[in-house]
Order: sequence, then structure tokens, then C-alpha cells
Amino acid sequence: MSKMNIEVMEQLLRDLAANVGYDLIPAPFDSPFEEASIEELPDCKQLFWPVPVSVLNDKEHEEFRKMCVEADIIDTVCTTSLSWPSDDDDHIAILLIDVTRRRRGCIKFVHADEWDISKDSDMAGVSNMLIHDLFPGQNMLAFQMNEDQMDIWLDEAWSHQVCVCATCDVDSLFPKDYLYKAGIPDDDNVCLASEVFDIRYPVSAKDIAELKGTVILLSTKGLLQPQLVTPEEDVPSLDNKMLLVPEAGYHVDFTVALQQFCKEDVLRQLPISRRITVGDIWRLKLNCSGLYEISEEERDKAIEEYLQSIKSK
Repeated sequence: MSKMNIEVMEQLLRDLAANVGYDLIPAPFDSPFEEASIEELPDCKQLFWPVPVSVLNDKEHEEFRKMCVEADIIDTVCTTSLSWPSDDDDHIAILLIDVTRRRRGCIKFVHADEWDISKDSDMAGVSNMLIHDLFPGQNMLAFQMNEDQMDIWLDEAWSHQVCVCATCDVDSLFPKDYLYKAGIPDDDNVCLASEVFDIRYPVSAKDIAELKGTVILLSTKGLLQPQLVTPEEDVPSLDNKMLLVPEAGYHVDFTVALQQFCKEDVLRQLPISRRITVGDIWRLKLNCSGLYEISEEERDKAIEEYLQSIKSK
């Protein structure tokens, strides 16, 4: 690769680093991924360190990788479509080194192999993935993108391209099904909010007027601030509200439900820096003990479906 191409590549990486508030290290392609290189890095709190993708899983660098993880200095690992200058068969991965570590005990992984950061729209997309841990919705992105890119690259693919993994047992503010930790068994007493409630957003006065029973109104900004709403009740404001209607056949104990939506272990599963979405509530994990009872009709239906599934095998 020519010197000019390397200079262009360095500038692209420098631009990407600046977009997410990091500093590209000097001579980025001449700093091998090893302990000795750390002594040569600038005295900065947040560094952007390009490395060959191959060093992320080879045997040669295993001990140094382990040391970095145990030191808890790697904030993010991002793979890219850029070829490593001295090896066209290898690609550039980016390590975001952050000694301040706002994400203690976790490393974020971004799979940006299909993005070409030489294009402004793709640069914006990769920047968004590095900045936002969860897809924040079109209106909340740090870098705005056109509708086609939103549909193709972000809206559906985000969860496949961005994930946060625990490197140890950690009490995290991230949604628990977004924070992957191998070996944690499912709890029989846990259910998803979407199993118990039909989630409606946005909410209109017509929705309230057509209610056939008690429902729960949640705030989509800040804390959930759950409140009960009954049919034909006059609700002062429905802005930034979400409606939870018990699914057919579920008899919800609303006292238990209100307590659940105020508990810290529930609130910790939700984003703290953006509007709460239907998806956030859809995958919210609740303690189902005492939360609801299933009607006899629904129970009989479930048993019948189970027996039919056995017969069909």
C-alpha cells in the first residue's frame, strides 16, 4: 500500500476517533500489540489503538489480551473493513482504551466489517455504534443518517453489530439481556413484561376511552413513574407515556405490578440517558411471583396445546 493510502487511512481513523472523543495514537501502524507498546503511548485517558484483527484471538497475544482485560482498560473492540497496511489478508480492529472506564467490568464489541468509513454516511453509522450502547432511535442519534441507511444498517441490524459483554460478575446499568454473560441460568420466577402485558405507544385519549379494565401508564422519560388508569378516567397528559394492558387471560395484581416497576433491579435494566422505547419494556424482566394468575380458560388452553404438541411428535 502506498504512503498516500496509509496517510488517508490514518486520517479516516483520526476522524473516527475524534467523533467518539478519543485520540488516535501516534504511528498507529507501527505500535505492535504488546506490553512494551504501552510505555510508548501518550499520557491520555482515552486512546484509539488500531491493531490487526488477527491479534484478537491468536495464541501469541493471549497473555497480553488477558492482562488488558484484567486491568479493565479496554472499553470497546471494533472490527472494520479496512485492510491492515502490511497484510491484505488481515483487517484493522480498533481498541478504545479508556483508563476512566465508565463501563467497569464490561467490554463493548462493534462489528463494523460491512461499513466503509471513507463514505460520510458510513462514518456516521460507525460513529453512532461506538457512541451509543443501545440503538437510541432515529431522533436520538449522535450523527444523523438518511432513511435508507437507517432501515438497512441500523434499525434491525443494531443488536447484531453492537453488544456489551461482561468480563466478570458485574452489577450493571445496562439492560440484562443486552449484557451477555455465559453460564447464567434462567430464573423460573422471571418473566418478560411482554408475556404479561400488551404494550401500546404512543397513547391517545381514544386509547384511554376504549379501555375495558384497569391498565398501567408508564413514563418514557426518566423513572417509569407507574400509575393506574381506569376506563373513562381523565388523565392530565399523555405525552411521553406508554400503556400496559394485561394480556387476555391474565389476572394482574396491580399492587404487585406497581411495586415491580419502582424496584431498583427493574429500573437498572432500562436506559438512563435516552427515552424508553417499546423494545426496552418488551424485554424487561419482572419477578412473576404474585404478579399475575392465569384464568382457568387460558390454563386449559395451554394444557391442551401442550398435549397436542406431544401427540404430534
